[in-house]
Amino acid sequence: MRDGTRSNYVDLHIHSTYSDGLSTIREIVEAASTKQMAAISLTDHDCIAGVAELTELAGRIGLEVVPGVEISSLHDNQDFHILGYFFDIHNDNLNRKLDEIRQIRIERARKIIDKLSAKGIVLRFERVQEFSKGFSLGRPHIAAALIAEEYVNNVAEAFDRYLNNNSEFYVPIQKLTPPEAIALIKEAGGIAILAHPHINKDDSILETLVQEGLDGLEVYHPRMPYQAVRQYRQFCHKYDLIETGGSDSHGAPHEHGIGSARAPYSAVEKMKHRQEKTTLLH
Repeated sequence: MRDGTRSNYVDLHIHSTYSDGLSTIREIVEAASTKQMAAISLTDHDCIAGVAELTELAGRIGLEVVPGVEISSLHDNQDFHILGYFFDIHNDNLNRKLDEIRQIRIERARKIIDKLSAKGIVLRFERVQEFSKGFSLGRPHIAAALIAEEYVNNVAEAFDRYLNNNSEFYVPIQKLTPPEAIALIKEAGGIAILAHPHINKDDSILETLVQEGLDGLEVYHPRMPYQAVRQYRQFCHKYDLIETGGSDSHGAPHEHGIGSARAPYSAVEKMKHRQEKTTLLH
């Protein structure tokens, strides 16, 4: 039941220090409370380790938490991020697969560090680990280490010079396909939503993903153009999909932060309803 003293809006896309965010769980709860959000979701990359902590801290102030995750997937050499909501956080298969993905991330980071070191940009893996909680290790943590070691001045420079997909230091990462990511979420009893569809180069896969069980699109995002919002809302209406949204906050100073992009609380209600309906059918 939603707290009537809060707003009618939710932020369903937030990252923490458990993956590549800069905000701790406590800081996220405080920010969401200040913005009077009705509900929030922690969607760390390939990691659900922070969900329990968020649920506990948010519960103390009556803030509703939607269990969440953002799973990386790859199709036609293009990244597609699938958001999962309302899944069983104790599901064995989901946890096992996320563990595998995080191990792949660690191996990839080591290879990037080796490539950098071979060119005189010397980083220790342990130094990179200092910028993560040891859960989901990504290129932003390498960027943080490059800044700390004074090879670059900021994250943008780190990616421009060393960490972008066209860099000589780039290492491709083995990922699930979008249908596999959707299936993983659905098998854990969750709702599957395509994150920030506007950044994908080609929307031709969308109908296929709907056939694979996709439940909705993230149509409210701080960097989504108005015309794209209209386009994706129309697509959701056509296929009876759920419209969600969130700030995609990583806690960086230049961001607008939690609550800067939001969806109505009805998005949460629709996800709950669809989950209940699916459970009854099975």
